Amino acid sequence: MSTQLELDGLTSSGSPSTHAATTDAETSAETDGVVSLHRQVRGIVAGVVVLARLSTLAMVALSAVGAVHVDAYIRAALAITVYAVLFIWSAVLITLALRRPMMHGGVLVADVAVAVTAIVVLPTTVDNIKFSNISNSYLEPITVSVAVTVALVSGSARHTAAGCTALAAAYAIGQVPLFASGTDITSLVSTIGWQVGTAVCCLVFIQRLRQTAHQVDVATAHVVTARERLAAQRAHNEERARHFREEVRRYRALHDGPLRILTGIAGPGPAAHPDPLVRRQCAVSVDILRGAAPDETGGTLTDLSLALMEAGTNAAALGLRVEYHFAKLPDSLPAEVVAALCLASAEALSNAAAHSGTSRARLTATTSTDGEAPGTVVIVAIVDQGEGFDPATTELGYGILHSIIERMTEVGGAAVVDSHPGEGTRIDLRWPA
Repeated sequence: MSTQLELDGLTSSGSPSTHAATTDAETSAETDGVVSLHRQVRGIVAGVVVLARLSTLAMVALSAVGAVHVDAYIRAALAITVYAVLFIWSAVLITLALRRPMMHGGVLVADVAVAVTAIVVLPTTVDNIKFSNISNSYLEPITVSVAVTVALVSGSARHTAAGCTALAAAYAIGQVPLFASGTDITSLVSTIGWQVGTAVCCLVFIQRLRQTAHQVDVATAHVVTARERLAAQRAHNEERARHFREEVRRYRALHDGPLRILTGIAGPGPAAHPDPLVRRQCAVSVDILRGAAPDETGGTLTDLSLALMEAGTNAAALGLRVEYHFAKLPDSLPAEVVAALCLASAEALSNAAAHSGTSRARLTATTSTDGEAPGTVVIVAIVDQGEGFDPATTELGYGILHSIIERMTEVGGAAVVDSHPGEGTRIDLRWPA
């Protein structure tokens, strides 16, 4: 039996708890990375909003200085009020952008409202003939800055369109006095186009950036889920390994105690019991106990392994010592399949006891590890090193034809008999076929 080899394999494979700790650390790093990415996106938005507003305020201040230089203001007090409100509100907006991760929608509405009011009122405070010659005179940079703020913070095409429409309408209303003086409408269209075009570019940028962040979120969620499954599988493997080591310790105690005593009572030596019935029952018990011992981590007791040990009971009673090997058997199988494998194995062992001329047989049960569907085919093999026969010249008996081959076919399985004179017999039972 491969008990020691399996233990060595389990020991050398590394501690699952160590793997689990590594997985937790990796998962934490990945989630922290996603949070950091979202913070960076918000930082980019805040940075662009602040820089755009500061640069436009600088342009407005320069235009105000230029207007004072040419004596363009006819209502200086009202103009000062417009500039003061605009600068104070911009300071509030910049503070909110720097201190809060996300600005409330009401802040955007207030930003548009302040800009629209200033754009409409300012032209009434100046001599339009003089003021129109000033660069960035009618708060053109402010319209762009506010449109950019709405696009970046909201990330919504509908909100951006509404903000741009309000700003464009206000700017057009403010330019009405210039239309009366014959000013070309091209400059108006150019300013509005500049505002809308910049807002659209920022909207596309922030939507793509947020989409990328969302995709990273989704990918990270998949990775975290996969790592959690891996950690759970490693924990399960650790539990299986621990259980197997316990089974091995129990088997060693069983082998050094009851199995040795029962073998001596059942054998031909001086410790043998004088009553043949007692010796036979002890032999049966020895086979059952040996079959219950683990071969590897996947060799724990299942419905099939218990049924196969029961199948060998009658053969053991006939003097055939059965060596069992079970590996990686499925936890459950259909009841009719277990019954068919059990009865077919019992018939094969009975034939070996009656006709093989040997006192030993080997019964193995495992699942396949190759083929189109690995791990889905259960294979039970009964092997003896007895006299054997030639299937080509020997007519198969009723037991093989009906109790083995036909029984396996009825449940969707198959049975193959391979024998050669002087080389023993092997019967393979497969399910499904």
